Amino acid sequence: FRFICKGKSPESTAPLAAAGTKEISIMLLFREGFHLAEEGADWLRHYKAELEDAEAKIEKIAKRVEANFADAETSLKLGEVAGLVETLKQSVESVRVRETQLDELKKFQERVLAADEKLEALRKSIRL
Repeated sequence: FRFICKGKSPESTAPLAAAGTKEISIMLLFREGFHLAEEGADWLRHYKAELEDAEAKIEKIAKRVEANFADAETSLKLGEVAGLVETLKQSVESVRVRETQLDELKKFQERVLAADEKLEALRKSIRL
């Protein structure tokens, strides 16, 4: 953030106005990419929960396939989860976050890729 008061950027310790002033005009400037990083952080929070749900569904489907209980409904569920994972796989490439969240985004991306690999293995092992 950057404040502009009376045409200047005041020091962080400097008062913006004299004591007792009831009104002052100040402009607040955001750094370049601030809003993109905020949207990226919101996206990451939202889709973390979605990925957790998808991972749980993948585990349930894997158990059905391993137990040889796969049917047309299993294929349908597999397709639904695969669609979400594929969307996440593509979207995570274009999300912009702050430097402090890069590790979190990288871990998220690794989880998405792992889920994609599990789905591919399930697709190959399913027998209808």
